[in-house]
Amino acid sequence: MSEAVENQMDADSESQTRILLIDDSKVMRKSAVKMLGADFDVVVAEDGQQGLDMIHDDSSIQVVFTDLNMPKMNGYQLLEAIRTSQDEGIRNLPVIVVTGAENDDEAKEQALQQGATDFITKPFNSTDLKARAHAHATYQRNTRTLQEVASVDTLTGLSNERSFKEHLEKDLSFVARHNHDIAVMLVEVDRFNDLFLKIGRKGADSLVQQISKVLLKNVRKEDGVGRIGLSRFAISLPTAGPDGASRLAERICQTIAGFKAKLRGEVLEISVSIGLYVPGDKGSDLYAQCMAKTEQALQQAASAGGNRVHALIESADRVKDSGLQDVTDFSLDGLLATLTAEGAEAIEDQIPLAMQRLLPLWQALSVEQRAALLSQIESA
Repeated sequence: MSEAVENQMDADSESQTRILLIDDSKVMRKSAVKMLGADFDVVVAEDGQQGLDMIHDDSSIQVVFTDLNMPKMNGYQLLEAIRTSQDEGIRNLPVIVVTGAENDDEAKEQALQQGATDFITKPFNSTDLKARAHAHATYQRNTRTLQEVASVDTLTGLSNERSFKEHLEKDLSFVARHNHDIAVMLVEVDRFNDLFLKIGRKGADSLVQQISKVLLKNVRKEDGVGRIGLSRFAISLPTAGPDGASRLAERICQTIAGFKAKLRGEVLEISVSIGLYVPGDKGSDLYAQCMAKTEQALQQAASAGGNRVHALIESADRVKDSGLQDVTDFSLDGLLATLTAEGAEAIEDQIPLAMQRLLPLWQALSVEQRAALLSQIESA
């Protein structure tokens, strides 16, 4: 660990940890302040919405204690808002849920699914309250400090936003010097908040990890891949032309659309929207412009319903908006062309989707036709 990080941790430890307590009961708020006030800087909120506003406005809050049953925004809704925040510091806040006699095991399980860090039961005593506050405050302080100097996203192992920015700036400089093309891609999970509510934090984290594996498998060693948001990824493709980058984006869409997931018998639709931008101008100082244009393309894909690629292609003398490419309609011809050109490994992830789309044809065959087809496959 660097001396700068250690010094920052020491400085943080000397100041009082700020704790937010959210409860609609005035008695509970006063009791918590009395128990914790000597050791912590305690701020309070009367409901989930007020508490969330304070979290957004005050980055020094390190631990949150919250009741479940509150007006305006309850504890479950607060957990959802925190765990789906685009701000990594907010997303990783320790949230200790304060449960009462009215909260049964099912309520606690739901809170855990939505990302509760810990539980404490009413009526609580000062010893238990302080122990949880100290434990989670220390973890959050150290985690935040390390995140400021880290270059890797802890969940996926990909570059984080700061590291990806550095990578793309270098790629833009390289292609400018050598007069090469570059493509920039933003990939975002469609309707992620709805998925989060259905599958919980662990399921959502698992989905993000699976998508990161798809991205890594499909890019080259020289390409840069980063997780830059809760369910958003960025890819830098130096020397990649518009056609190759478009094919890659379509392949990623098709692969993820082939994910199979069920929850209590319900089939979950999983897909991504992709914005693709090929700039005409290059240079490390054009990072912000590249990301803004790619964001524009991504929003076009998402607003059209998702599971789509929208590409914006520029060159020195023209600007071309290629429009939306709906990858819902699986192209067997395209799959076979990729197989011929790039080999079996290039389509490995797409085979489940291909078989899924071909299943109705198989079911339409008679018993004799199926037997004849299987015989042809075995003799091939």
